[in-house]
Amino acid sequence: MISIQRNMTELEKADQMRTKLLDCYIAAINNIAHYAVEVDAAITAPHRQYLANLAAELADATPAAVSESRSTLRGLVRDYRDKAAHYLAGLRNQMSSTAQALRQMVEGLSQYDEEHSDKLRAALLSLREAAESPEGTAVGTLVKAAANAIEHSLEEMRKQHKFTIAQLQTEMHLLHGRIDTLEAAAATDEASKMSSRRFLAEYLAVTPVESSYFLILRMRGLGEARARFGAAVADEVVGTFGRRLRNTVPKDAVIGRWSEQDFLAIVPAALKPADDNLVKRFAEHLSMPYACMIGGKVVRVPITVSAESLAFTAGTPSDRIQARVVEAFQE
Repeated sequence: MISIQRNMTELEKADQMRTKLLDCYIAAINNIAHYAVEVDAAITAPHRQYLANLAAELADATPAAVSESRSTLRGLVRDYRDKAAHYLAGLRNQMSSTAQALRQMVEGLSQYDEEHSDKLRAALLSLREAAESPEGTAVGTLVKAAANAIEHSLEEMRKQHKFTIAQLQTEMHLLHGRIDTLEAAAATDEASKMSSRRFLAEYLAVTPVESSYFLILRMRGLGEARARFGAAVADEVVGTFGRRLRNTVPKDAVIGRWSEQDFLAIVPAALKPADDNLVKRFAEHLSMPYACMIGGKVVRVPITVSAESLAFTAGTPSDRIQARVVEAFQE
């Protein structure tokens, strides 16, 4: 009897502990929703609602459902981070356009100020000469007063223009630091955050062939994911694949997206695997179900990856290398 009572007590304590832990977990999810940084209403509001729905579902969830919710929570947070980053990138693009407009405005104001100042000063000189001539004695005083008033107004205009230009230059200085980032992004594929095909082609044209070897990667399953779940899920799969790929290849490798489902890694020759079977295991490591968020729920997209390496002899022309890379992706 004592043993049964002791076991019942331990069971009650375990149940109480489980209840408290679940309450803390639900409270943490609600706090994540409440304190999410307000980026844009169209982004933040659904994110908070998805988290609130998840917290409500956990109130009466089974242990298996609670365990499964971890991937859902991770996916929701990752999805919000990616959308917020995309939104901020759009703001940076607007800032770049604004900086260009400000630059043109400053140049226009400077040119306008210089041209019209010269014309006005020439007119003032003519007025003063007329006032000092014998023929202008009768109205000389009036002409001089008018000339002085015009000169004073001109000086005030110059001061105002200088002040306006100084303000615009300050704005340009604040925005200028963003432009380099945006220019670098032009050579990057948006979804995968890797180098674009244009950048890869330019890189191949100047890279000594003997210093590198080339890893051809073909992703399969992305088209089906796009057709079934939409472009947002497909882009998320590519983004996750890109991060996993960067963590797999040597850090000095140049990797990029060649086409929709094809990727190229240019690896320093010194880091080339001695065993060709490593390339196969490399593809197996990248082949897996990729978890993505859609409507606040986790979906798993099966992706298979095939890989092969290309090597060229020293002196191979860059156009031949590019042609062989294209052939490899078409095989």
